[in-house]
Amino acid sequence: MPRELPRDGSSCVRAVVRVRPLLRHELDKGAESCCEVPDAQSMLIRSAPGSSQWRKYAFDATLPSDRSQKQVFQECGAAQLVDSAANGYSATILAYGQTGSGKTHTMMGRLGVDSGRGDEVKKDDGMIMRAAKRLFRRTGSNDDRDISGFSVGCSFAEIFNAPGAVNECICDLLNPDSGNLQVRSSQKQGFFIENLAVFDCKSVADVRNALEAGLQNRRVSAHALNKDSSRSHALFTLYIDSEGTAPGDEDGPSVKRYGKITFVDLAGSERLKDSLSEGNARKETQAINKSLFTLGQVISQLAKGETRHVPYRNSKLTVLLQESFGGEALCLMVTCISPSFTFAEESSNSLNYAQKAMTIQNCPVVRLDEQQRVLFDLRAENAALRRELESYRARFGVLTPRGSLLQGPEMAPEIEQGGSLMSGVLPQGDARPSSASCSVLCASPGTLALPSSSPTRSM
Repeated sequence: MPRELPRDGSSCVRAVVRVRPLLRHELDKGAESCCEVPDAQSMLIRSAPGSSQWRKYAFDATLPSDRSQKQVFQECGAAQLVDSAANGYSATILAYGQTGSGKTHTMMGRLGVDSGRGDEVKKDDGMIMRAAKRLFRRTGSNDDRDISGFSVGCSFAEIFNAPGAVNECICDLLNPDSGNLQVRSSQKQGFFIENLAVFDCKSVADVRNALEAGLQNRRVSAHALNKDSSRSHALFTLYIDSEGTAPGDEDGPSVKRYGKITFVDLAGSERLKDSLSEGNARKETQAINKSLFTLGQVISQLAKGETRHVPYRNSKLTVLLQESFGGEALCLMVTCISPSFTFAEESSNSLNYAQKAMTIQNCPVVRLDEQQRVLFDLRAENAALRRELESYRARFGVLTPRGSLLQGPEMAPEIEQGGSLMSGVLPQGDARPSSASCSVLCASPGTLALPSSSPTRSM
């Protein structure tokens, strides 16, 4: 992929496009494909059969319809996000697109077909199970000698529109009797779902069992466009707690890290005149479209660089995704599209939003224990001050106990004996540290800002 995932610092949202194959009923009707994938980062799409006008899009990766689930996981960069989460970062993989474009298949795969797979990953497994396999393989190896003591947990929630409800509701799919959960915020954690159950996972099989149990409770219904249409936005999160040295401080003491990776399977956008939804299904469609419209507004404003009044709070979905778009998480957006000309306009709209998302800048940070973060910041500040002191000594010399100023090679013995920096002999105009050195001093500790020592799980 053309853009590397950094260990820290800024990172743009990564955008990948996956084209599903034409379905059997589409082929029976003689449907043709409206899109082509000329290379690994480009997409061509046209609006009508026989048209010679193609519109070209560029992304981090484009995956044609012949790509397997394994190839999608390998080529989209999901493995890198799993590794980052294991190192203490927060990461999000989000599936976006119209109804029936293959989002749930990409994220969840085909579960429940062959129970008892255990820790094995089959060819029809989606992102979640493949990520779990990679995560447990990583935690069981000795590749990360500076990180140890892994523990993994998972949660599964959905955002939906309940009958008669005015606002969106949140349900814990692993504990559906918990009722409508609320979104809360704190200065340390940001926005999170209060009282969301987190289950310990000792193996890949535990993750599979939790995923299958949650999917049994997820809201799904049939309409004219999709016989298994998801009627909610699903958020499956893997939490990875570990211990290791802080980034950039390999010789320091062990610190606790709180990484996580959230898989978001969005409900698909759809037109009421095409889906033919009636009654409560019609209201569900309207609520889904409204939340997706808000997500589109957030993406559009952030892409323009307008960060002062981003409408995150207009939907619970965008409130919970605030960390992923313009926040402190790594984000991968997988846009799924249908190749049928029937949905060419919807596919173009999805690709337009994906291109906008690529320009959104995030600032990912490692999530550390709060008390240990303070100690790390102090050590980082001390190191920065020492570097600044040495630069001044090299430039202006060292003041000896007798009051004489030594410069060049003659000041080496005084430095070894603990000579102090002579502030009174600095030339006028150079007595203050430069603004550049001040910014480095302030910015260095700022890359690590995290939850308390006993954090409540967010999302």
